[in-house]
Amino acid sequence: MLGFTVLLTFFLVKTCSPEITLSNDDLFCYPNHDEVEQEFRNYETEYPNLAKLHSIGKSVLGRQINVLQVTNGVQQDRELGKPMFKWVANMHGNEVVGRELVINMAKYLLTNYGKDERVTKLVNSTDIWLMPSLNPDGFAAAHEGDCVGMGSAGVGRENANQVDLNRNFPDQFRDGQDQESMLKGREPETLAAMTWIVSNPFVLSANLHGGSVVASYPFDDSKKHKEEGEYSAAPDDRMFRYLATVYASNHKTMHRGNICPGDNFPGGITNGAHWYDVPGGMEDFNYLHSNCFEVTFELSCCKYPRREELPGEWQNNKEAMLKYMESVHHGVKGIVKDSGSGKPIQDAVISVAEIKHTVTTTARGEYWRLLPPRAQRDESSTFTLTASAPGYKASNPVVLKYDSDDSVNMDFQLTPENMEDADKISDSKLPSNFNDSLPAVEPTERTELSLNSEGFLTSPDYSYHNYDDLHNKLSFYSHQYPNITRMYSIGKSVQGRELYALEISDNPGIHEPLEPEFKYVGNMHGNEVVGREMLLILIKYLCEGYGRNERVTNIVDSTRIHILPTMNPDGFEMSHEGDAQSILGRANAHNKDLNRNFPDQYITKENENGVQEPETLAIMAWSRAYPFVLSANLHGGSMVANYPFDDYNPNNNDKSSSISSDDSTFVFLAKIYSLNHPKMKLGNYCYGDTFPEGITNGARWYSVSGGMQDWNYLNTNDFEITLELGCIKYPEHAKLPDYWHDNKESLLKYMEAVHSGVKGSITDSDGNKIANATITVIGNTHEIQGTADGEYFRLLAPGTYTIMVEADGMKFAKKSVTVDNLNPNSATILDFELEPDNTELWSSDKDYAIKANTINKYLSNDELRSALADIENEYPTIAEALINEADWQMVIPGLKLAMDPEGVLADPLPSVKILMVGGLYSSQALGREMLIRLARHLCEAIKQGDNVSTMILKSAEIYILPAADMDNFNLRNIDKCLYDNISDMDKEAGNQFYKASENKVVNALSSLMGQVRFDYAISLEGNGMFVRIPWDTPRVDEGKTTPIEDTLQYLAKSYNSYHSVMKKNPDSCKGEFMNGKTIEEHQFPEGIVHGSELEPAIYKNSFIDYAWRVFRVPAIAAHISCCNFPRQRDIFAHYSENLVAMKQLLTRVHQGVWGVVHDHQNKPMPGAQVKVDNRIVETDQQGRFLFVLPKGSFQLEVYTKNHLPFSTMVTVEGELMTRRDVILESKSSSNFIYHNLKQRIATMNSLTNQYPQITKFEQGNSFNILKISNTPLSENRPPVLLYGHGALGAEVALNMAIYFVTHHNRDDTVSTILESVDMRIGFPNEDYDIVNTTETCDGTDAGDVPLVTDQMMHEDGGKCLLNIGLFSGGSGVATCPTHTKVVDTIAKTFLQGIQGVSHCAGNSKGISTQPKLSHAAMMAALSCCKVPQNLGEVFDATKKAVIDTLIGVNGVHLHIFDEAGVTVTDKVDIILGPPDNSTVNKNNSDFLSTSRGQAWQLLEVGSYSLQVTAEGFKPVYKAVKINQGEINHVRVRLERDAGVPFFVVLAFLTTGFIVIALFLMACKMRNKKAPHAKNSYKFQKLPTKKDDIFSDESEDDGELEKALDKIGVKTDYRDDESSSSDIEDVLLVNP
Repeated sequence: MLGFTVLLTFFLVKTCSPEITLSNDDLFCYPNHDEVEQEFRNYETEYPNLAKLHSIGKSVLGRQINVLQVTNGVQQDRELGKPMFKWVANMHGNEVVGRELVINMAKYLLTNYGKDERVTKLVNSTDIWLMPSLNPDGFAAAHEGDCVGMGSAGVGRENANQVDLNRNFPDQFRDGQDQESMLKGREPETLAAMTWIVSNPFVLSANLHGGSVVASYPFDDSKKHKEEGEYSAAPDDRMFRYLATVYASNHKTMHRGNICPGDNFPGGITNGAHWYDVPGGMEDFNYLHSNCFEVTFELSCCKYPRREELPGEWQNNKEAMLKYMESVHHGVKGIVKDSGSGKPIQDAVISVAEIKHTVTTTARGEYWRLLPPRAQRDESSTFTLTASAPGYKASNPVVLKYDSDDSVNMDFQLTPENMEDADKISDSKLPSNFNDSLPAVEPTERTELSLNSEGFLTSPDYSYHNYDDLHNKLSFYSHQYPNITRMYSIGKSVQGRELYALEISDNPGIHEPLEPEFKYVGNMHGNEVVGREMLLILIKYLCEGYGRNERVTNIVDSTRIHILPTMNPDGFEMSHEGDAQSILGRANAHNKDLNRNFPDQYITKENENGVQEPETLAIMAWSRAYPFVLSANLHGGSMVANYPFDDYNPNNNDKSSSISSDDSTFVFLAKIYSLNHPKMKLGNYCYGDTFPEGITNGARWYSVSGGMQDWNYLNTNDFEITLELGCIKYPEHAKLPDYWHDNKESLLKYMEAVHSGVKGSITDSDGNKIANATITVIGNTHEIQGTADGEYFRLLAPGTYTIMVEADGMKFAKKSVTVDNLNPNSATILDFELEPDNTELWSSDKDYAIKANTINKYLSNDELRSALADIENEYPTIAEALINEADWQMVIPGLKLAMDPEGVLADPLPSVKILMVGGLYSSQALGREMLIRLARHLCEAIKQGDNVSTMILKSAEIYILPAADMDNFNLRNIDKCLYDNISDMDKEAGNQFYKASENKVVNALSSLMGQVRFDYAISLEGNGMFVRIPWDTPRVDEGKTTPIEDTLQYLAKSYNSYHSVMKKNPDSCKGEFMNGKTIEEHQFPEGIVHGSELEPAIYKNSFIDYAWRVFRVPAIAAHISCCNFPRQRDIFAHYSENLVAMKQLLTRVHQGVWGVVHDHQNKPMPGAQVKVDNRIVETDQQGRFLFVLPKGSFQLEVYTKNHLPFSTMVTVEGELMTRRDVILESKSSSNFIYHNLKQRIATMNSLTNQYPQITKFEQGNSFNILKISNTPLSENRPPVLLYGHGALGAEVALNMAIYFVTHHNRDDTVSTILESVDMRIGFPNEDYDIVNTTETCDGTDAGDVPLVTDQMMHEDGGKCLLNIGLFSGGSGVATCPTHTKVVDTIAKTFLQGIQGVSHCAGNSKGISTQPKLSHAAMMAALSCCKVPQNLGEVFDATKKAVIDTLIGVNGVHLHIFDEAGVTVTDKVDIILGPPDNSTVNKNNSDFLSTSRGQAWQLLEVGSYSLQVTAEGFKPVYKAVKINQGEINHVRVRLERDAGVPFFVVLAFLTTGFIVIALFLMACKMRNKKAPHAKNSYKFQKLPTKKDDIFSDESEDDGELEKALDKIGVKTDYRDDESSSSDIEDVLLVNP
């Protein structure tokens, strides 16, 4: 009845109306969930025989997940053999175009059934299921017009639990395969879909999405889960590509591949994982867990377009949808039955030998196996099918040539294993039009189960077999021994003959773990035929011997053998028996010698190997498709085993280039064949031959370019040799038995040799296989690749080796192994477990995921220039490409990196200018790649907002010259680690830096360094792992080290200590294998070395010497690779080792000293010479200077022609650029005059009036003191007293006061002093008789030191940290008896400063001790003249002495307080001891304490222990370190003794405060009534006459003006309407 209905339907179609199109009303709408459900119910009513509504489950919010089934006879059981197809849409709720297309397609199919022939045929022959929405909750939440692209999710994408359903299916790489893992964490919608998929025999499916326009096919993710770019091919990759192309090519726009912004999909299709990685996708689940093939289609750029766009989408997709549904009928289908009962067999497995993916049968025995209908170029359309089922014998393999668009019916009958007729085999039933009949079976005696003496069941057929005979032979063995054989074709000859190969293995069609693959190739030259017949006999021997001969069984069980009897069937057909040495039939049908037709490492000849022949291409594709380990190519015409290389490099005529890296292994393999051949081992069996032991290197025999054995070795893992089997190329067939007997053992032994060497698995720490690893034998340049299954096979001759394994994303591993090759069935097992190297993670975390920086490739010169330009284009505000604009740039292109190249930011610091050079030695190429990567890193880091890089480039201008010597750079030197002759270095630019050099690299670099004053430089070089500093070749007058040794060591340590390899293993080159040698311990330099220390002296006329000698630029050389020209694959590893070190060197820009040099009018002074660390630089136009320096103290000196030289000490701290501004005094400032007391006091008052923030003037009956302090009222710093006696001392003290006040916050040296101490500068309240200064004194030393009693300098009666008295009429410095060593050191500094201006006739007295001097005091004689005429010179010298002295003062300053922060002043004892607290020496406890809870003392440099005690408090110990030139401020917190109640202490303190207040009031009243009582002064007052204190402010200012004029500060008083000078505005704001 059903058949009648179908016939009637087809009859009606022929007479019905044309196709019914859908109206705009159908297309212009987005019906909601309920509306769609109602529409489908209406279809059930309207089309009861065609439509049926189903629900596969419910969503999170309880909505039905509806599916409409459309097929003819929908109410009946599915017709046997009718395939099932499904559409699934709206998996992401806001991707809606597919939803509407599915709804429209349902209506289109139903309304056109019986009217349109195509639709009718489709609905009759296909069971179609249409699901508009897998995510109805998401659709309800989405919004029309919400386009969001692929990079965004959008509202409604996920289900109601906010889970992405296309990430929620079980994943093959992420999830387990057990039931619990499959179901755990799945959403209701996902579970419903999974159940539906596995419960129904769907054949083909489509998953409709939006956000792009492309067909995406499995797999959707990869094992590595690389974010993008990882092609993850399914076994049916060819079929999936075909299916995706069917849709894309029939879609009106998808085939373009670039519809949406950013898309680039050739042909409109893409592998899912290659686009982006999606673990847990639905299409992969369909393929892996059911028989269904599914492709995902992205249908629109806008995910939820406006409804008016829907008609266009229907027109774009309708034809593609119909074509795709029709594709369900491609391939082969049939029924699998029991051969005895005829019942269907459920879950039978249908295997296709060429595809590692099976399908299974339904409960009714049905199967459908999709196959691509047409082969593309180099793709076979031949498939070998087998059916099998538990309890049944497998069917015979059936070879199917499938090249139609329709399905082929192929039923199978399987025989139960327990049937009595054990010899009955399962069979297949082919369609009547299937023409490839099986070959006739050679008759054999079934009862003969044992082998004859030759090892055969029957004697071989010793005859020649033409193409058809050979095909029949191979077909016979394939069918006769299906459990160990598989016949397949690797391609076709020129004349269309198949190139048949036979696989022999215990599991044919399957690559078994750690089972090596072997191949024999015969008859490459068509008239060299012995090998062809030997291989046919070998096939017979292996097949018949398997299971009967132990050796044969072991070979087949342990090896996957591939035998290609003829590579040139066309040539064989032209040749003839009896041909001895002709060339007839040698070539293929295009008259090309196939053993000259392969790509060659040295030579390409247009007429020989310029274009590859079909047979050659087939061999090349075959060799790449299988992981062959060993092979042999069988020839004739001589008798020898010939091994690579077959030719040598003709450019240098070096025949040694014919020796491969594996020469010893090839010799070992060749001997295995020759020495087991009774005639070949003689070496002279054929006339004229002389081959010791029957072997030869190919090129040593005669040179052959384009040979197959060389190509195999160089392009695959396969080691191949060429076997010449006889003197006669085509001998009479009667000779074939002799040939077999001669070659049999050699053929077997050679196959067993595939188990030589080592093999093993390569896994990660979790046991996951690592595909495509690289295996290297240390000392051997030939590398092999691991398989896709994580194995490797490395042939080796017997010996001890070190094997290294590397893989992308993993750290390399090394192991040593001894190989004996004694086991013929297995190589030595050596497994490797690799750890992740986290390349992508490192790049993302440390290098901003800069893809170009992860590529392991040396840039050519053109590529490097392009890279420089690209960096400038991408980062125009940071990078400037230095290419072709200056003469030096024509030679050495580079980059200049700076945040503020035009000075727009106006940072007061001058930029540190850094030069980074690579490639000075062209043979040491790694620096090129390091520097171009560093440039990218710095630019991207700043773009990403990295603070470290931003601060570097805010402070620096970096000149990066990656490739200094471009002309001599040669990529052919890759992996050349050492110089052939060390003298070759002298030919490189790096060893030609001298003034008269004619090397253009040297001249170009000199030109740049003459234009830019660099602060430091680095050259990145090879030839070791260490850092080199000058001198390399010192001159006689230079010494071993430069004057800037400390700075060079500092720069070198910055690199060496932060290099990830150098810092851990200084001797990191030990054990490396380079140029055939293993590097011994300490063979390379280590750490930081001077080039002059190396033997032999190889760095001559070096850049780093030249940089300092000629340009005074500190330069170092970082040697960053043991190998001069490392392998490309190591580039990224080296970059990751060097990045931190390179950046650390750049951070040196933050440490050193800088400043501005002004004249006395506060104008910057360009061109002043500044000297620090034996380097001299000139200030720039803003008067600025800068030095990069290590930590420590340095002498800073400034010189200029018309000003007094300046010198001071500066301390450089870690990671800090210390500022030291300098004011140079004009030499005219030496014109000083003496002032009387009235004028001196007036000047002091004026200073106080104009600088009240930092000064306080105190006058007593006998003294005048100006306090100068950053905080004059708080007095929280130790005071230093400078007190002048006599006319000279008072005048110098006055001018020192003026100097300190006017230079505060202008001169960094003065500011630094006032940050540590408070200055007290004064003179007695006396006037002096000033003699005529024009008279020259006799220079007699008066010999007496004026003394004064202690001066009460501090408000609370405390004493000064240091007291300096100035007087005249003598020489030398007198010091106090306490703190002898400390004060003597200070006195020495002072004495050095004032020598040369004293006018003393005899030698200075030097330093002497004066018992009458008080605590920490010294008296300095400035001149033997009482009133010398060179007052200005004396002041200049004294000023320098005072400044140098105060800069060098070191000691400690204590702040003492209790728990509440209240200062502790009463009964405080401070005891100084050694640092371990073991003893205390009260003799050293001469601390000066004050009522302010402070104490201070001068101390020598060193470490101390302080014990601080006070009544009522527990003692406290403090460890104190004293550094040169520093006052260490220490806070001491005392805890109260528990024995004293707090209220008692409080009462005591309250009483004390009251008593002190009363006492102060009494003192104040007493002072008003009487002169000051005489106290203990620091210096005794010299007798002077009494003068009234001059207090008129205008006169005070006038005296100050005169005094300032004497020290070079010019001022002009003007009326209020006059404009003031700059110096007035800054320093002298007049009252």
